[in-house]
Amino acid sequence: MPISGWAGAALFALTMQAHSGTTNGKLNTDSDAAIATCVDPSIGQNPTDAQMTAIIACIFSETAAQMDAGLPSKIDEITTLVAVSSHGTTFKYVYVLDVETADVRQQNIDALEASTRQNACTNANMMQTMEAGGSYFYRWVDRSGVLITSFTIEGC
Repeated sequence: MPISGWAGAALFALTMQAHSGTTNGKLNTDSDAAIATCVDPSIGQNPTDAQMTAIIACIFSETAAQMDAGLPSKIDEITTLVAVSSHGTTFKYVYVLDVETADVRQQNIDALEASTRQNACTNANMMQTMEAGGSYFYRWVDRSGVLITSFTIEGC
């Protein structure tokens, strides 16, 4: 049975944020299944911090498993989302850029990081999740698997 009110809306947001604004829309998640698996309806509208941490971790895990099944997913002409996973309250994205690391300038890395942060910090669902204790880890590698950059967004 779906949870209503604040808890339902928050948990729906937690489930859906994982792919909102980060892919081309091809990846689907079943928020009802994640909520049914992760939320005890007896928690009510005001979960404790420990309960919210457990809910975020569970929904991240469920959502990552659902999304990962649809990967890789081409984002644009040079970017492919190749893996998602979670570790506790951190949702992790791994992207491959169809470039060589030697061809990437620092200004490109700075722009990529700024754009990613702006996306997270203007996405109401992601901001709500961070306010509840979630975070997002991003990793970009070149076509050979060499690290270009990685960072975590824990708040805005």
